[in-house]
Amino acid sequence: MSKNTTLLYRQVQSPKVLKVAKWVIGIFLVIGLCSRFIANDLPLIAKYEGYICFPVGNELLSDMGLIKGKTYNKSTFEWTVMPPVPYSSDQLNSKVNISVGPLDNQEISSLRYRHWLGTDHLGRDVLAGLVHGTTIAMKVGLLSVFFSLLLGLYLGLLGGYFGDDGWKINLFALLFIILIKLMGLYYFIYPIVLDPSLLYYFLLVVIVSVLVLSVLRYIPATTKPSISLPLDLITTKIIEVLKSIPNLFIILALIAIFDKPSIWNVIIIISLIGWPKFARLVRAEILQIKNLEYIQSAKSIGLSDIQIIIKHALPNALTSVISITAFAISGAILLESTLSFLGLGIPLEEVSWGSMLSDARASFSSWWLAVFPGFAIFLVLISFYILGNQLNEKMNTRY
Repeated sequence: MSKNTTLLYRQVQSPKVLKVAKWVIGIFLVIGLCSRFIANDLPLIAKYEGYICFPVGNELLSDMGLIKGKTYNKSTFEWTVMPPVPYSSDQLNSKVNISVGPLDNQEISSLRYRHWLGTDHLGRDVLAGLVHGTTIAMKVGLLSVFFSLLLGLYLGLLGGYFGDDGWKINLFALLFIILIKLMGLYYFIYPIVLDPSLLYYFLLVVIVSVLVLSVLRYIPATTKPSISLPLDLITTKIIEVLKSIPNLFIILALIAIFDKPSIWNVIIIISLIGWPKFARLVRAEILQIKNLEYIQSAKSIGLSDIQIIIKHALPNALTSVISITAFAISGAILLESTLSFLGLGIPLEEVSWGSMLSDARASFSSWWLAVFPGFAIFLVLISFYILGNQLNEKMNTRY
């Protein structure tokens, strides 16, 4: 590393820069969580037909499936309290405000309704699109890494701890578990076209987990016929196969499976191609500690393998993957933006940072369509990169 590069690295890792990076991530997280209340063409609070109502809150609860949606006649509101950005990301404005820049003259009723960052070729407000794009970026980044982490921990822990001959299982129990997991996978993938709620997937995971644990509990491994599962060999071979295939081919193949584009498709795809890096790191960590004295002592006092994994192996595995989590989130956000730029994954009517950059290709004079979403992507990626470097240094110092 050259002297100039070392100096730049130290400046980037200074406490002030780290603090700014954390603030940037925090601000984008808040915007992503509260996007409906920041940019929306519906009022936050309004008096409608003689009653006080909360249209944005009702819209949110309706989309979550908790209440029945209601259609408002906006012209009959007696009074309203609008969000800071009085436009939704998909709202088409009048023909006179199409592809207007932030510094151009705009035909608006008042300064309150000015398009501060301009509009795109359909008349959609760019600032509202940025706010909605923040929700998509954070949702895809956090959830895809969370699912990748869960799958990587699961396979890495089992492969590293049990190896190729450490887990004996009854043959009939194995067949039952395979059948249960195949059925769970079917009921996980098939309803995607219907866009089910998170409650459906949560209940599905709980049911499959209970059934698998019940089989393991009531059909002991000592009952013959029993076999040894080569968990480590299976895990490493799956990782090798996935690493040997370019991610682009995997992405295109998985996108072809889904009939209906959605954000959840992108989350599933990124999760499936992202878990190997977590699994390899967890497996390497478990291989280092499973023969240490405190693990052998835990076995000698009668702790089961599950207890040892949860109390001793899992905490060490988590500390080893924390340092790469921030890098994984930034990579997932960048991949989602790339897919949106190419028109893949999310629905075409959804506005994201990548789709806004794609719109900028149609009109080179609309510089704001490239500058603002591009700057947002840059800020988020560099902030997660700085945070990841800090976590990595802490982990290295600790060990």
